[in-house]
Amino acid sequence: MTIAYTDKQGESVQANSEQAEVQQTTDSAIENKSLEGVPVKDELDFACEYTDNLPQILKELNISLAVTSYQTGRLIIVRSDGESIDVNFKSFQRPMGLAATEDGLTLGTYTEIVHFQREDGLLKTIKQPLSKIEDDITAPRIKPKETSEKTAEPQAEELEDDDLSEKQKAQRAQLKAEQEKAYLPVDEDVDACFISRSVHYSGMINIHDIDWGDEGLWVVNSSFSCLCTIEPDHSFIPRWKPHFISELKPEDRCHLNGMTLKDGKPAYVTTFSQEDKAGMWRTKDGKFNGTLMAVASNEILLDGLAMPHSPRWYNDKVYFCNSGHGHICSYEPDTKTSEILAEVPGFTRGMDFYGPIMFVGLSKVREGDVTRPAPLAQKYDETFSGIWLMNINDESIIASSGKNNAATPENTREIAHLKFTGNVDQIYDIAVIPNCNYPEIIEPSHPRLRNHFSHPELRPLNNGNKL
Repeated sequence: MTIAYTDKQGESVQANSEQAEVQQTTDSAIENKSLEGVPVKDELDFACEYTDNLPQILKELNISLAVTSYQTGRLIIVRSDGESIDVNFKSFQRPMGLAATEDGLTLGTYTEIVHFQREDGLLKTIKQPLSKIEDDITAPRIKPKETSEKTAEPQAEELEDDDLSEKQKAQRAQLKAEQEKAYLPVDEDVDACFISRSVHYSGMINIHDIDWGDEGLWVVNSSFSCLCTIEPDHSFIPRWKPHFISELKPEDRCHLNGMTLKDGKPAYVTTFSQEDKAGMWRTKDGKFNGTLMAVASNEILLDGLAMPHSPRWYNDKVYFCNSGHGHICSYEPDTKTSEILAEVPGFTRGMDFYGPIMFVGLSKVREGDVTRPAPLAQKYDETFSGIWLMNINDESIIASSGKNNAATPENTREIAHLKFTGNVDQIYDIAVIPNCNYPEIIEPSHPRLRNHFSHPELRPLNNGNKL
């Protein structure tokens, strides 16, 4: 059984999703009181449906889900009150890799890495209306308040109507409505607050998977075909490359995309090819030659894979997506054998775990300059986008061998799913957010960043003097 999604206030998903993108694309235009050059985007349909057991599963496990869709430019938060699912959307430019911990959520985007710190001490504050900037004592003023006009934050009503198209007028009206909405209290069900705390500007290194390890944040740098770490004085610190990559250049030679850590260190990666020339992984000639590789030994463990993604070390196995076939697989390092655990009607990409449950992202098969068509397009008349929940303890393996066998469409592992029925066609990554059902994300563009503070007690100076 599936249930169509509506949010708790009865608004459509579409009407609840455009705030950050509209605000980001029009900030400078508002400042100059002009919409010239601001793109007017058609509205997107973010509708979804889900199996009726999904709300209870998330509620009982006390978890929520973060999902990225680079195609729609959204960080998607899946929340539950135990009876229904609320899907919340935050706008970012090309959101990709995710890393969730007990203390925060980290997101890789087009040119930035954004870290959201968990600050549940702000829950009481975000459940109150946000004061306007002219009434905020923390906001600086050029002149004393009693002799100056109120200095309001930029609002859409400051723009002139002259020379605006109907679409631009509609965009302005939407911006005004969304700005006003940003001052409202968050939902009373919110039980965790993740607030923007830091941003690292990496440049367009084509960030894919990310994860926190012993040496900080590890990042898959697809542009330079390497794994890297992050330091504030550099765009990135290159740390490892596949043995067949001869030099570090921003040419996306093999499309290194997936990474997993083991014991705090990078352990396994996936690539689309073994090419060493600029963009050659996109070639539409020849056979699929994707790999699963071991980082420590820099050796290829599996080859001939069809656009693999999302290796994850869990329960002494490497789980990964053989995406072009819609397969969910595992690899046993001790026996050097792989198994196809399930086949699903979608391009598998994005994976995380909680207990015996695997959360896997599905995307619709896409056409374009991305290599040959995925084989699963020939198996299914329709492919889907969404989140599938699988039971990894089910022993009914579809197929197994040291290589990759063809699998049948039967799938006995699925326990629940959420399916996007509108314009969300592509999912990249999934992260389980622990110990909360209904988190709120305060993104960098949100006006609450102005005066929502968290800090420790006063620390004395090193010389022992106290203020």
